[in-house]
Amino acid sequence: MTLTPDDVFVDGRFASIYSATPLVLADIGARGGLRPNWAAARRHLRLLGFEPDEQEFSRLAARAQADGGTDRFFGVALHNRPGPVTLHVARDRGLSSIFEPNRPFLDSFPDADRFDSDGQREVECETLDRVLDAHGITDVDFIKADTQGSELLVLQGARAALSDSVVGVEVEVEFSPIYKDQPLFPDVDAFLRGMGYMLFDLRSCYWKRREGRGLGGPHGQIMWADALYFRSVPALRAMAGAMTADARKSKVLRAMSVALLYGYADYALEIARQFPELWSSDERQTIDARLSAFDRNDWLPMFPGRRHLALAFRRLWKSCQPRTDAWSVSDSEVGNLD
Repeated sequence: MTLTPDDVFVDGRFASIYSATPLVLADIGARGGLRPNWAAARRHLRLLGFEPDEQEFSRLAARAQADGGTDRFFGVALHNRPGPVTLHVARDRGLSSIFEPNRPFLDSFPDADRFDSDGQREVECETLDRVLDAHGITDVDFIKADTQGSELLVLQGARAALSDSVVGVEVEVEFSPIYKDQPLFPDVDAFLRGMGYMLFDLRSCYWKRREGRGLGGPHGQIMWADALYFRSVPALRAMAGAMTADARKSKVLRAMSVALLYGYADYALEIARQFPELWSSDERQTIDARLSAFDRNDWLPMFPGRRHLALAFRRLWKSCQPRTDAWSVSDSEVGNLD
């Protein structure tokens, strides 16, 4: 098997470990399928998708069955408690939420009517922890949650997974109340920090107002973001301390791979070096060499004035961008993936 310098599985000698215990991603709000950066993990990845929209769930489940892989989809809504919840079905189905849209706020921005309700329906909710327990799933590595305002509730229903096995979280957070009474970024951030996770990045989205939508620079008000969290090394050590040596090595390798999936070779290297007891001398040298070379595609050598030249080219690039009346502008990626 040929490995590239930016292989997220570090080195071929660890392939048997990844084959036995692949990365497990819980994708909550799985509409649209797997995020592009996770494609690099496809070789050793088990996807657990949660999508309550019946039509989208059927599409995802049928595709997974046709592919014949290990992906598994659940047509269930997740919450912090089991039981019925009222879903506000939006005209744009991807904006449906258990929270009512905050039209007095949304009306300041274009296309607010896409949040309008096409009706309400009662959905039966479960918690992630209960679903995992019911299906005998004890080891989840990463949670991605995009549930239109209810992400904190979903995470509260995943306390056991977040405490016992998860090493990273990507969660949509809002900075303004797009939905009435929804939790906002400070609420989600406080919860995850309390669970031992650190904020690494935000992929922000900005909206311009209807009045003057074409004025000024491209950014309007920051509205929401995809927030990326990784478990801190002390929290990782505390979690791994109760594991067998083999399970600990597998979990640490998967934590390194998650960091690499988002372009954080520095954090992957820190994780590896904080668990020196797991590696032979040869493995330690290999890991250091691999991670030091990760994504090193800087073919242009350093020279005096390089930084000034880069800034000049950036200004030229920005000045050549065509002006549009786009009112919603997002950063391109979360993590070091540009």
